[in-house]
Amino acid sequence: MSDLLIDLPAVPSGQLSERLDYAEAFVAAPELAARPLADWKMEEGDLPILQYLYRNHRPLRHLEFGTWKGAGTVACLEACAASVWTINLPEGERDQSGEWAYWEGLPEGDHAPKGAVTRQMRNGDWAIQTDARGAIGIKYVEKGLGHRVCQIYCDSRDWDTSAYPAGFFDSCLIDGGHTAEIVRSDLEKAIPLLRRGGLLMLHDFCPVAQVLEACSAPRGVLAAVQDARGLLAESLTDLFWVQPSWLLVGVRR
Repeated sequence: MSDLLIDLPAVPSGQLSERLDYAEAFVAAPELAARPLADWKMEEGDLPILQYLYRNHRPLRHLEFGTWKGAGTVACLEACAASVWTINLPEGERDQSGEWAYWEGLPEGDHAPKGAVTRQMRNGDWAIQTDARGAIGIKYVEKGLGHRVCQIYCDSRDWDTSAYPAGFFDSCLIDGGHTAEIVRSDLEKAIPLLRRGGLLMLHDFCPVAQVLEACSAPRGVLAAVQDARGLLAESLTDLFWVQPSWLLVGVRR
C-alpha cells in the first residue's frame, strides 16, 4: 500500500468473489499481469471486470455517467438483463484549449454516423467527434440494444433527479467528466439513487503515482474521492480499489 496515494483497501481482482460474496471467481487475462497501469486500456483491462460485476450483481436498472460511444453500456447490457440510463453531453467534451477531447480519424471512403460531428483536419483528413451527437452510444445502437437504453443528453450537473425515487437503481458507473467538481457532483447525485446493497463504480480511479503524473483524468477522480470521503464513509459499507485496474468499487449502505 506504500505506493498508493490514498488510504483505501486495494483488493486483487482475483479476490473479488470473496470480497463481494460471488460464487463465480474473476480470472484476468494472463497478459495483463505484467502490464504497467500507466499503459492500461479500459477495453482490455477494465471492461472484463465490469462485465464480471454486472454478471454477478445482476442489476435490473443501471445508471451510467458518461456514455461516449457506448462500450460500457454494451458491457452491462450483454452481461445481464438490466435496462440502462446513461448520460452524456450532447456536444461532447472540450479540452482546456477548446479542442475536441475525444475524436478519431475517419477512414477514407468511410461514412460517419448520421448526424455525427465531423471536420477536416489540417492534413486534409477527416475526423469525427466520438462523444458528440450522432456518435454517442453508437455501439449499443449498432448491436440493436437501444430498446433497453434511456439516453439522457445533458451536463450531468444539470440532470434533474427529482422524478427518480431513492434506491431506484441497482448499480451505477461514474465515467463522465473527470474534473473533481464534476465527479463530486456525480457522486452526490448517484448515491441517493442507489438501493441498499447496490454497486457504485468509478472509472479512471488509479491512485498510483506514475499514472497520476501521466494522466489528468485520474487526478480529478482521486481529488473528488478524497474530498467526498465523509459522504462515501456514511453512504457505503465497503469501498476499495480493484488491483490492477482503473476502477473503484463501493457497496451502498
